[in-house]
Amino acid sequence: MNQIINIFYNKNKKSQSIREEVQEKLESRGFTISYDNHPDGILNLCIGGDGAFLRAVHDSNFSPIPFVGINTGHLGFYQEILIPHIDRFIDDFIHQNYHVESLFTLQAQGIIHGSNQSYRHRALNEFVIKNSDNSIIYIDVYVDDNHLETFAGDALLVSTPAGSTAYNFSAGGSILYQQLEGYQLTPLAPINSKAYRSLLNSLVIPKHAVLKMDVRLRGDHNFLLIADGITHEYPKAKISFTISETRVKKLVFNENWYWLNIKDKFL
Repeated sequence: MNQIINIFYNKNKKSQSIREEVQEKLESRGFTISYDNHPDGILNLCIGGDGAFLRAVHDSNFSPIPFVGINTGHLGFYQEILIPHIDRFIDDFIHQNYHVESLFTLQAQGIIHGSNQSYRHRALNEFVIKNSDNSIIYIDVYVDDNHLETFAGDALLVSTPAGSTAYNFSAGGSILYQQLEGYQLTPLAPINSKAYRSLLNSLVIPKHAVLKMDVRLRGDHNFLLIADGITHEYPKAKISFTISETRVKKLVFNENWYWLNIKDKFL
């Protein structure tokens, strides 16, 4: 077949061992293996846990090539293929016994106060906005230019439906089915007092709405904009969050995988 499969993997011993096994099996079926994010690949195969999957998405610059994961980690919410089922996965892939899900991504576009400097980042799971010194952060929050709140607390988290089962869920946010057209704003340790009235629960925002934040900083501190665990540090800025036009394609071999995952991982 001479079709190229890109492999991304964790560097731990278990993932290394599975990588060697998978490479041998795929090559025996006529595939060519690349570890260099080949643009002509037909599949991005991630070996590891959810962190490996997210790193592969970012390292490939949100590649349009479909992703699938072999789970060698713990939670493995993105990693559908279990180690004992690798042979079945290869057969199903060759015979196209799967469907493709298109996962939303988020875009954050910021403009630094007092300058024309701007930046843009994308996330498959979530963005976290917090102070660089872990002190209380103050943020004016707007939805479609309507002032919602002046948040005070540890951090704000903006998550996709796919990312709602990750940090968002741990922070008390709701689980959103990953094909729902919207995203979620979740407070982390909000202050609710006479001085500050912050939302205590997560807020689901419709797909076409624009979430804006004006990050206030005291002194010379910066704030952190963390995209899927990747940290970026900036001075005070205005940030707009929107659903990006970029989608991440994921192969799904079991149509009940999502609901089985919810029960298996959380109940």
